[in-house]
Amino acid sequence: MTTQEYLGQKIAQRRRELKISQETVLDYADISIATLSNLEQGKGNQTIKTLTKVLDYLGLELDVKVKER
Repeated sequence: MTTQEYLGQKIAQRRRELKISQETVLDYADISIATLSNLEQGKGNQTIKTLTKVLDYLGLELDVKVKER
């Protein structure tokens, strides 16, 4: 599973847990259904701005870790 797929899975799972419709997220984040669908499926190349809006609305945060080389 790629990072995008994992993140998309978590977003979709959280949205369902909160019983929030896709339409509600679309309105808040000002994005299209195609963008949200791609995000939840781990497809496409979403901007950090879009990702941040969706994560914030769902009460999620992105944690970045530095890999050891």
